[in-house]
Amino acid sequence: MARCQMTLLFPIVCLVSALVSAQYSGYDYGFDVKKRVKRQLGQRSAMVVQDKTGSEIQVRQEIRQLEQDHDLWTLYILGLSMLQYTDQESPVSYYGLAGIHGMPHQTWGGMGPVTGNENTGYCTHSSVLFPTWHRAYMALYEMIATFWPDSERQRYESAARRFRLPYWDWAASPPPGQSVLPESIGGSPFIDVNGPNGLQRIANPLFSYQFNPLDQKAFEFPPSQWNIWTRTLRSPSSGGPDAQSNNTLVALNLDRSRASIAQRLYDLFSHNDNYTLFSNNAVGGQAESVESLHDTIHSLVGGVGPSQSVPQPGHMTYIQWSAFDPVFFLHHCMVDRIFALWQAIHPNTWVPSSQALLDSYTIRRGQSIDSGTALTPFFSNDNGTFWTSDGVRDHTRFGYTYAELLRGPVTGSSNNTLLAASQIRIVKQAVNRMYGSFSPAFFFLEELRIQGGAAVVGAGFRNNHRKTAPLHGLLESKIFVAGSNGNRYYEWKVDVCVGRNGSQGILGGDGIDGSSISFFLGDLSSLNNLLNDTHVGTMGVFTSARLSQHEPAGGHDVPISGSVPLTAALVKKICEGELAGLASGHVVPYLKRNLKMVMRGTQREVVAGTDDKKICETLLSLRIVSSVVEAPWSEDELPKWGEERVEFDVC
Repeated sequence: MARCQMTLLFPIVCLVSALVSAQYSGYDYGFDVKKRVKRQLGQRSAMVVQDKTGSEIQVRQEIRQLEQDHDLWTLYILGLSMLQYTDQESPVSYYGLAGIHGMPHQTWGGMGPVTGNENTGYCTHSSVLFPTWHRAYMALYEMIATFWPDSERQRYESAARRFRLPYWDWAASPPPGQSVLPESIGGSPFIDVNGPNGLQRIANPLFSYQFNPLDQKAFEFPPSQWNIWTRTLRSPSSGGPDAQSNNTLVALNLDRSRASIAQRLYDLFSHNDNYTLFSNNAVGGQAESVESLHDTIHSLVGGVGPSQSVPQPGHMTYIQWSAFDPVFFLHHCMVDRIFALWQAIHPNTWVPSSQALLDSYTIRRGQSIDSGTALTPFFSNDNGTFWTSDGVRDHTRFGYTYAELLRGPVTGSSNNTLLAASQIRIVKQAVNRMYGSFSPAFFFLEELRIQGGAAVVGAGFRNNHRKTAPLHGLLESKIFVAGSNGNRYYEWKVDVCVGRNGSQGILGGDGIDGSSISFFLGDLSSLNNLLNDTHVGTMGVFTSARLSQHEPAGGHDVPISGSVPLTAALVKKICEGELAGLASGHVVPYLKRNLKMVMRGTQREVVAGTDDKKICETLLSLRIVSSVVEAPWSEDELPKWGEERVEFDVC
């Protein structure tokens, strides 16, 4: 009931946001802060992403945790507000930094485009450089976001030394009574902050970014709303100039999808030990990736999710505009955290040599790329040298880490092997505790705790060479395979490969860009009922918007893939008595009868069952896959996956 009460707060905010958003601006320091910032920025090399090796390493905190530290929170909100009100002409303004990713497709730091790529951004997507490029991008943003005029920085010297960008953990269980979407992000267009000139109510810099001014020519893109919306929007109420964000719907989409998102993240850590497959979504329908999971968050926050029939995408939905929404940087710090944790578990796999599949501002399609490719436009020094993937492999070079990781690099230490092993155990424990609760592995570990006592926590079973399965109850006996130590179970998922072929397909003139595919188990008669509980998971399609209806989505004609786990939903059906077990003989006929798919675009939606091939006009492949998985015997291990088996093809 507390969750329902919290959710109902968001519509009130949406209704009043139009009235209050224009009433508030940035913080009044009592002097012209813009002139002082401009003068100081002119005295430094603000475009070099500094190597902080040997400097103090501080922890990037989850945003809700950061809110509890008054000085850090004040520094963050005032710094972000100041950045958003810096002259847009400055390359280190919020507008200038966000524009590196996509629109307005302008040169940053003097690093111009290769011929023919003028209408793209610097960002690398569907590429092995996706995690490393965005790591350097976050490091630049973190450096600029912590810049303060000298006179004010002294007031917050201690906080400024400790401050690092926060991340938003969209996969973790939120505090009781709260949504996955923090209220600090979507709750109010204004915020009260007690700064150096007293308590003031200012525009909430996490709620939206106000273009000042909106460059209508640069944002002239079909459809027409991009050059009339003067601020960033999430799940906009319309395509008109008075559109408002509907953060209520965003929160609902995220809450309905959290179980699936947590499962996807847990499976990503435990199932994927290949860097190429982990790093990007262009893997031919073979695996889940951090980019595919990242894509879904973009779609859900932008406004393409399971809770509306015909979505109205906001800025986070498309590559060109996504970085202007302040939530983008919180989201990508979370992506970087996932990357860092995955690196800790898999320290010996790294960026391989490959070919660029898509154009970026400085990389041509087909160009050879590897761990030494320049991550433009991020300079590592004043001599014009750029950061590379090899250079950013150790994230602590930028002066930050995450709570689950050691504060310094393991390499080079005389105790390297012991430290690395300890780090891996710590990270696996964190992954199990934060993201494993929807997996049968969690049930197994819970049974061990209850029946085996505290000794099973951590490395207890391994150290004692004791692997005696707990006594399964009736429910668990339907989930776990008989014999083989009693820790084996079936994982089920849908593997999806979406074609970026430019076809208008089943979704109308928009083709696949700005779309999502959601999966449901059961009756869809109440599909658009906000309380519908048949939703299993959603895969978002995150592309650049197309320049016209006759070209691929922003030049993105590379197929992308991802997965939606089914196991937790199937376990729920076992609990409800609808399904006899997780074995193939039970699950395959059940899915053929009950699995429904809904593909949504900006103009229409298509609903299909497993025997309806109309959804295959846009999808390259959709298949149901199972694996036999071994649950871990302690929290410092992750599940071990067997070979995948294709149970049946839908497309």
